Amino acid sequence: MTAVCPTSPSLRRLARCCVLAVLVLVTGPGRLLTQGPTAPLVVTSEWLAEHLNDPAVVVIHVGDADDYAAGHIPGARMLPYNRFSVRRGTVTTELPGVDSLRTLFEALGISDASHVVAYAEHGPMATRLLFTLAYLGHPRYSLLDGGLVKWRAERRSVSTAAPVITPGKLSPRTPREVVADADWVQARLGQPGLSLIDTRTTGEYNGTGNRSGMPSAGHLAGAQQLEWETLFADSAVTLKPRAELERMYAERVRPGDRVVTYCWIGYRGSATWFVAHYLGYDARLYDGSYQDWQQRALPTRPGATP
Repeated sequence: MTAVCPTSPSLRRLARCCVLAVLVLVTGPGRLLTQGPTAPLVVTSEWLAEHLNDPAVVVIHVGDADDYAAGHIPGARMLPYNRFSVRRGTVTTELPGVDSLRTLFEALGISDASHVVAYAEHGPMATRLLFTLAYLGHPRYSLLDGGLVKWRAERRSVSTAAPVITPGKLSPRTPREVVADADWVQARLGQPGLSLIDTRTTGEYNGTGNRSGMPSAGHLAGAQQLEWETLFADSAVTLKPRAELERMYAERVRPGDRVVTYCWIGYRGSATWFVAHYLGYDARLYDGSYQDWQQRALPTRPGATP
């Protein structure tokens, strides 16, 4: 049967009403006209320039007040890195509670329909924010490839003024399974289906180096090393071409495996988590990372062999 488009105004109006009714049923009341723009997990400066005035797009500048005051993408909201991480006991970088995060993000104007675009001076600051949004079940977020460095290099406008922010309304969903803890990792070590990625330096990985004076005894058994800097082409904010990223992960991840990344405290590991997610892997971040593992006196493996 061949579908025939309605030609009379009344029939066209009826058809539009039917389509709208179906969409409301699918998306839920109140959500049809409030969705943000469709965007990939990594957006270009060109994409952002085209959508900068879209009220659904919320741009976040992760950094300190001085950098922000020196110039930022117009409309970007300033968010210090330490506002979305907490110390829990002796583990220094952990996810805050859901209620605390909701209050923080609503104050930045983030709502359920917002599409958050993040950038920072260093990649892991922005990827840690995107990991936090994923933890809350917020489905719309992107990393700005090239960040402010590329934005300035293209002579796009910058601002020194803070925008007027209308508070958002955020309804955290059931947290996505993007977080792994020590018990979860330990129960799966050496088992099929898990590929571990250690994001630390060679000295930390081998057990011959340290981090801020804290010596490393090695790495988790089976973990492959992939330093986060190797994911970026320059300035720690521009990702390498997707094909090259795919090659790096394919060399370290068995087909069909879940990827779990870690570093020392869960900062650098957020970058390898994000790229794994970007490439389509089922990925988690061990939030406590090596600091938590070491404090639990769990076994590590020295040397260059996974």
